[in-house]
Amino acid sequence: MKLAILIGGKGRRIGIEKTEVRICGKRLIEIAIEKFADYEPIFVCRDESQAKRYGEEFGFKFVCDFYRDFGAIAGIHSALKHNGSTVVIAIDMPFAKKRVLKFLFDKGLEMDCDALIPKHEFVEPLLAFYSERALLEIENSIKKGNKKIMIPLSRLKTIYLPVDELRKFDKHLISFFNINTEDDAKKAEELCSEIFMEEL
Repeated sequence: MKLAILIGGKGRRIGIEKTEVRICGKRLIEIAIEKFADYEPIFVCRDESQAKRYGEEFGFKFVCDFYRDFGAIAGIHSALKHNGSTVVIAIDMPFAKKRVLKFLFDKGLEMDCDALIPKHEFVEPLLAFYSERALLEIENSIKKGNKKIMIPLSRLKTIYLPVDELRKFDKHLISFFNINTEDDAKKAEELCSEIFMEEL
C-alpha cells in the first residue's frame, strides 16, 4: 500500500500547528509515524521549513506542496506526484485504522477508478484513494484557481463508497474522527481512554 499523510494544516481553529496537537500523551505526528511506519509513508508539507523540521526529527520522506496556499487539494496533488496511486489521510485523523486504508487502496485499484471516496452524510476526500490518473485533472483545476477537490473529482471517474462498507474494519467509524477545535481534542482524549480499555 502506498500512503501519503497530509500534514500542512496550520490549525487556525485550534490555535496550534496540527502536527503538534497532543492526544493520548503524544503529538499527532508521532501517532502517525508509530502507526504507519511499516508502510514507509510520505508526509506532504506546506513548505520547505515544515519539511526540513520534521525530516530532521523523524527521518522519513517529507515533501512539499508544488502549489502553495491551495490547502488540501495541493497536498493531494503533491501526494500523487510523489507516490503515484495512493491512499491519502490528513494528520488530524489520529484514529484511522490501517485496515480501512488498506481496503481503500486495494479496492481503488481493483475498481480501476480515478478516486474512491468514502461517503456518509458528507464525503471524506481526506481519507481516500486517488489514482495517478487523477493528477492531471487536479493540477489543471489548481491552475484555474480552484481550491476545492470536489471540482476535479466531478470530472473524474470517482466512485463514492458508502462508509457502512468499512464497518467490518472499523465498527464505530472512528477512522473519520478529525481534530479541528479544542472540543475535538477533548473528545479525542475520551476516545483514547475507550480505545485503551478496548471498548472501540
